[in-house]
Amino acid sequence: MLRYLLPFALAAQPLIALPPDTTAPMGQSFEKVMPKGTLKVLLVGSGSSHDFPKFFLGTDTETLEAAEKIDCAATPNLKEALELIKEADVLVFSGNHDQWGGKEWQKALNDFADAGKGLVFLHAATWSHPWPGYNDRFIGGRTPSHGYGEFEVTVKGGKNPITTEVPKKFKITDENYRFELNKGAKVKVCCENAADQTKDDIPSVWIVKDKKAKIVCITLGHAAEAHDNPAFKQLLTNSVEWVAGR
Repeated sequence: MLRYLLPFALAAQPLIALPPDTTAPMGQSFEKVMPKGTLKVLLVGSGSSHDFPKFFLGTDTETLEAAEKIDCAATPNLKEALELIKEADVLVFSGNHDQWGGKEWQKALNDFADAGKGLVFLHAATWSHPWPGYNDRFIGGRTPSHGYGEFEVTVKGGKNPITTEVPKKFKITDENYRFELNKGAKVKVCCENAADQTKDDIPSVWIVKDKKAKIVCITLGHAAEAHDNPAFKQLLTNSVEWVAGR
């Protein structure tokens, strides 16, 4: 459930009412008592060009908590994220703010992955970031530009836990990220976007084959039309379940 334990002037304001680029602490936490087998999923994101509180922290929390035995905490704040990640089983990261490129958060990401935890990198997190080692380990490439509009997404690679119950083809109104895989990147592409200023279709959902962690990347997810899309919701939920190992 969403928890609006917000400090000081932010008290009692739901996430959807906060400024899109806020990095203020939210005061959220995981439930103290939960049914056995409940996943603790931390959603972290803030930065520019997107409404992080409304969609990446708000709508996506509602999507995930509609699934069985998932408890979410969400924050756009670095200090909170560094504390909450210590408790989390899965991280859903969508940020593009400079704070996420700092040594503290990058170390926390790598430590989380090295511990064998699950990570889902969403939309803005798959951009071309100047954070040393980040795109190479966690993304397997980078997104240098994007289009926008309605386009078709096609499931690839046959049966896959990431695309279970996702239509073989579906349309979405979104930013069409022109993602570029690194040469030799060890990934399994699960979905492709229709070509956008390119000859070929573009990877939009893929598994990064890391030695220690389960990692899924999803380029979809700019605004309401994407986050409310049933196929997107299923992809996000499936990805969280899979990286958690269940």
